[in-house]
Amino acid sequence: MIVWAGVALVDGAAIADFAVCVRDGLIVAAGPRHQIEAQYPNDERSGGSELLMLPGLVNAHDHGRALGTQSLGISDTFLELWLRRLESEPLLSPELAAAWEGLQLIRSGVTATAHSHNPQTWQSQFDELPHTLRGYRAAGVRVALHPVIIDQNPLVYADAEAFLRSLPSSLVAAAQQALRAPLLHADDYFNGLDALYAEHHDAVAHRVHVQASPAGGQWCSDDLILRAVDWARARRTRVQMHMLETRYQRAYAFTIWGVGFVRHLDEIGALGDWLTLAHMVWVEPDDPTLLSERRVGVAHNPSSNLRLRSGTAPLAHLLQVGLRTGIGMDGQTLDDDQDYLRELRLAWTLANQPAMASADVSASAIWQCGTRGGASVTFGDSVPLGQLQPGYLADLVLLDAAALRGAWSPSGHPTPELWPDFALRRASRQHVRHVMVHGEWLLRDGLHTRLDEAELAAAIRAELAAHLSRPVQDDPLAAHLRRFYAVWDEGGRRDLVSK
Repeated sequence: MIVWAGVALVDGAAIADFAVCVRDGLIVAAGPRHQIEAQYPNDERSGGSELLMLPGLVNAHDHGRALGTQSLGISDTFLELWLRRLESEPLLSPELAAAWEGLQLIRSGVTATAHSHNPQTWQSQFDELPHTLRGYRAAGVRVALHPVIIDQNPLVYADAEAFLRSLPSSLVAAAQQALRAPLLHADDYFNGLDALYAEHHDAVAHRVHVQASPAGGQWCSDDLILRAVDWARARRTRVQMHMLETRYQRAYAFTIWGVGFVRHLDEIGALGDWLTLAHMVWVEPDDPTLLSERRVGVAHNPSSNLRLRSGTAPLAHLLQVGLRTGIGMDGQTLDDDQDYLRELRLAWTLANQPAMASADVSASAIWQCGTRGGASVTFGDSVPLGQLQPGYLADLVLLDAAALRGAWSPSGHPTPELWPDFALRRASRQHVRHVMVHGEWLLRDGLHTRLDEAELAAAIRAELAAHLSRPVQDDPLAAHLRRFYAVWDEGGRRDLVSK
């Protein structure tokens, strides 16, 4: 099949009248339309002059919740308080959640995603994950699967005894119960990971990659992190973990080790091209350069970091030093709609900071983060995803270029050199018309070719009806947790420095 468009974004730059030839799930040729049609005169043709072609977009960090938490009665707040609220979240069955999530991603132009699993219970995680994969397969989305594990600090970052002493006696038992929450033993985790990897990891077509995920530095011991690194390196797969999402995580690192988190990870030998760190808001000035030298990847999550009041990652600095960077939605987009194109626009807008001395971040750099950069930090450099080039997997998106132009634009506008900026400023999921994954059309004229959206929505409503009849319970510890961390803001941590 030859797929063509009036304009395409190739390596972040626009090319007019562009085509690719797809065979057996691969792009076998790419270039000017007349050349490709002459080379393959008998191939079926699909496309149009009023379409804009992109490589398949890669969502570099997410949790596959299917629904925004606001719709489930869980309001935004600081991460450390919000995580407690998630414990009362009504949960969908894993296959249904992943199918709905995958459908929404495809409609947003996302062909591959990183899924950091939120288990219904720690002990049931490896029973849930095959069902999760079935849901993503039904939707047709590629997935880097991250079963998660923690082994410390389930309630507060260190100082659990100080937190208990700060509580009224009526709440001590509840806090102690949270601190004693049954976690997954490391041996059980890696045994489960081994079985999942043997059954599902796909190093040929790259439909599924199974990766290790110690949830975050403050929640995982050094021994657990290093064991995850060893496991991943032995199998030529990856590790993804949350890192420096909030200022309190930064303060924790200085309190425990006297150095920042990234420096500590380097000291224990955890940094390398196998690792992706999600968030990276509260970095030290020299962290980006060190991470770039070690070939570590970063997954930037602008909406989530705004909604959970964590801050804004220094994306311009990350890109300036050549750090491999992708962009993820974290299940917390501004409009609760998993609109990846809008997430790219937000990342671009926030990256260009006030002050004339600030570095400029181009639209082309953001498109690279959403495509090849995201593929690199999610699946690894060797996986041929994120480019419209021969030898790459045939994942692509066609947007309605006429709708992007709007009611009027000057003759010939936008010119090819302006298309990256023009499309990034305007495009959203409503402009996505057709999506191909591995050579298969999964979205045609805005409709999924495999899944019935109305039928899935009805199934979701049926599953949640019983849960939503009961309001989400307030966390009795929330106010005390906020006061506990507020002391860190006020200098109660000698090492907490205002950013």
